[in-house]
Amino acid sequence: MSIGMILGQSAATAAVLAINNNKPIQEVDYSNLRSRLLEDKQILNWRP
Repeated sequence: MSIGMILGQSAATAAVLAINNNKPIQEVDYSNLRSRLLEDKQILNWRP
């Protein structure tokens, strides 16, 4: 998966969480974002 795709998925997920919680994007809880990204099989750490 390319960096652009990873960033796009992460940004979109953060935006959805912000909209659903009626909060600005800066106030999205990272632990919730991280959990959702992992559920979606997002790669958060990469080790070659």
